[in-house]
Amino acid sequence: GTGLTTEQCLLNPNRNPSLTREQIEDRLAEDFALPRVVWLGDGRPGAASPAGDTFPGDVVAWSDPLAAGGPQGLYLTYSLIIATFLGTMGLPHVVVRFYTNPDGRAARRTTLLVLVLIGFFYMIPPVYGALGRVYAPELAAAGSDSLVLELPGLMLGGLGGQVLTGMVVGGAFAAFLSTSSGLAIAVAGVLSQDVFPRPFRGRRLSGVTGFRAGAVVAVVGPALVALSDSDVGVATTVGLAFAVAASTFCPLLLLGIWWRGLTTAGALAGLLTGGLGSGLAALLTLYTAQSDGWLDVLLRRPAAWSVPLALLVMVVVSLATRRTAPAHVTRFMVRLHTPEAVALDRG
Repeated sequence: GTGLTTEQCLLNPNRNPSLTREQIEDRLAEDFALPRVVWLGDGRPGAASPAGDTFPGDVVAWSDPLAAGGPQGLYLTYSLIIATFLGTMGLPHVVVRFYTNPDGRAARRTTLLVLVLIGFFYMIPPVYGALGRVYAPELAAAGSDSLVLELPGLMLGGLGGQVLTGMVVGGAFAAFLSTSSGLAIAVAGVLSQDVFPRPFRGRRLSGVTGFRAGAVVAVVGPALVALSDSDVGVATTVGLAFAVAASTFCPLLLLGIWWRGLTTAGALAGLLTGGLGSGLAALLTLYTAQSDGWLDVLLRRPAAWSVPLALLVMVVVSLATRRTAPAHVTRFMVRLHTPEAVALDRG
């Protein structure tokens, strides 16, 4: 492999005063099996590569988000970060945790545990990718998806590699089925409780019938998108799904929990703004040709503008309709934020 380090660190007089650069390289090669060490100067973003170092520029520019993309790459990276960070709180299989616990303390504990487990899971892909660069550099450089399945066999070989490959495949299918079924149940539950029971032309769906109808909608809708002619990668569609969640549920949850001035009209206006903005961007990304302009960049990663826009619309419309705020909002806030240990009538 190749080691990346900085002159500011290992060559600093207070670190290794008795060792030269060559001696440090020899020590790293002996201790960590690193045949090559790349020195990154002082490690600052945009710093020039050390003289005589012919290592690829994309590695030297390690600190630049999407280094070759310039301002557009910077926007794409941070917009994706906003979508994933803020979209997580709005995902149905995270929100549903608050409805499956006996009290607020248990709900907070469960949600925190779920987020910690998700955080550990997010650490696995970078490690897997790093191992792929070591054991299959050709596949990693080509961006081949087959690396996911071939890596266990390349690392172990023989029966152990086959067993580990089977575990990876089985785990992938289990994760797919559990996530998709959980999302379908969560969406079906919301539709059956909040949408279908409302009368429509004198009829309403409720109970088991409403849940079944919601399950059909939750499964058929994504299936039609998946079977369409869109050639957008899975990573892009996942990012768009997070952007939609961040643009809708996130503003609603933040303002609904922490701001007593939110009104029904403001919440609906913000949801429509964030949902239509991010949803339209997702549709255009899925079914239109990609270009190199800023418009395409804004549509491919809408969270950076759709989330603040939804928040702004919720606040402005709520202020304009402040007289329609529920009369019991103060009591609701007290019930919501008072610790469970405090004696309080929560009826």
